[in-house]
Amino acid sequence: MSGVSSLILSQALTKAFTFASNQLLVHNISPEIFGVAAYLDFFNGTVLFFSREAERMAVQRAQDPSKLRLRQKIVNFAYLPLLLGVPIATGLYMLQRHSDLYVSAISPLPYHTVTAALVALSLFLELLSEPAYALNQYSLNFRSRSKIESAAVFAKCLVTLVGVVASKKADHFDGLAVMAFASGQLAYSLTNFVAYSRLGGVQAPRRIEQTATATPTTTPTTSTVSSFLDPAICQVWKSLFVQMIFKHLLTEGDTLLTSYLFSVADQGIYSVISNYGSILARLLFQPIEEFLRVSFTRAFASETKNVAASLTLMENLLVFYFDLSLLIVLGGYTNGAFMLRLLLGRSEKWSASSVFDVFPQYVLYLPFMAFNGILEAFFSSASTQTEISRFSYFMSFSSVSVLALSYVLAKHFHFGLNGLIFANMVNMTLRAGYCLNYFFRFSTKHGISVSRQGFRSRLGLPAITVATAFVIQSQFFRQSSSWRQFIASVLFCLVCLGVMLIHERKNLLPQVKRVLGRKRD
Repeated sequence: MSGVSSLILSQALTKAFTFASNQLLVHNISPEIFGVAAYLDFFNGTVLFFSREAERMAVQRAQDPSKLRLRQKIVNFAYLPLLLGVPIATGLYMLQRHSDLYVSAISPLPYHTVTAALVALSLFLELLSEPAYALNQYSLNFRSRSKIESAAVFAKCLVTLVGVVASKKADHFDGLAVMAFASGQLAYSLTNFVAYSRLGGVQAPRRIEQTATATPTTTPTTSTVSSFLDPAICQVWKSLFVQMIFKHLLTEGDTLLTSYLFSVADQGIYSVISNYGSILARLLFQPIEEFLRVSFTRAFASETKNVAASLTLMENLLVFYFDLSLLIVLGGYTNGAFMLRLLLGRSEKWSASSVFDVFPQYVLYLPFMAFNGILEAFFSSASTQTEISRFSYFMSFSSVSVLALSYVLAKHFHFGLNGLIFANMVNMTLRAGYCLNYFFRFSTKHGISVSRQGFRSRLGLPAITVATAFVIQSQFFRQSSSWRQFIASVLFCLVCLGVMLIHERKNLLPQVKRVLGRKRD
């Protein structure tokens, strides 16, 4: 679990950098600029996701008796994102350049051509570092990855902040501010490329000779086949790539809809609440999800599968996520707007917006996102190609349904960003429910009992405690508007936390003793 600790520490440092820079940025730029910056992040993230996400998951299943040949298999496949990235980026740019958002908000900006060039260069460097990243990830070297990511995020925050502050009094501030965000992304990609190149060296793709067996009608024969890409990894990649398309439409469907249904200012508001609201998700949930995805994939692909230990870990994590989600709902929903007002200050740019009304609803969305993350990590690691294909069909149905729901709620019922958040909750519920059902079926298939009754017994008391605390608190106030109410809400959360710890003491004490024993050794 030291890998998880490194990732969590890295996320803590990077979020501290990001938080500090955001605090300075929100006081200097308007929601409109944040909206354009969020659009650039969306473009960058979409290209990277379609180019490399399926590859990153597929190479974890690579196997070969020869370590040298295994290394070359990983390197060869890691060049695929670079080949895909060019047409994907070009196609997406051609589609977006005629959109209302691009024409009305980006084209009029000074230096928008330079900004586009900076985005393109950052994408190229990011994909060029993929071979070294893939080798590092396959070796489960989370410590090096944590250091590199921390340095890259620090460079991004520093360059963005310096660019915005330096151009504050310039004549074309809006264009220069957006260009500063693009420069920050370039600094991030350049740091990644240099660091991973030094760590793993520059690896070139080479043909791999493998033994293939043919069985004619007479006698089986073997022959040597030379290829760049391993056929077994290719099959997994194809299945995962289709799944990733639907996953991205569901995950980033809100961003697509905001660009179509909402103004640039509303997009800036959504960017701010997602940045602040997802601090916990990126700090704690994302490292756990990534660790599970890699470790489960390796565990289930090995010849000696330790299924029982993996299922026990997953069961304990689900209970932990449930308890933490209850505290997020109780404390986050009540205090979210109050804390956000403290962070944004009395800036006129934000006080007149709907950001404080929307933020509590976004906090309620975080538990849905967290559960979906670890359940999909388990599914993608344990599932076969047939099961992945079946999940892709399910996601195609759910993607259409959720996007339609988002459109209806935002456009026809005028729920605005709140409707978008509710649709995202439905999205995550559908995906998490499918993967949770798979988790129970997987355990039954391997003859390991994961009792649903046992789950309910571990979750019942915490749920009743938090519900009771919420009802009592609601008699006095629903959302904090003063320090006195905030402190009272924190005390309610601490009482609930104490009940949870006592309730889970039988499961927690062995883990605590194990950690203390390691420290003594």
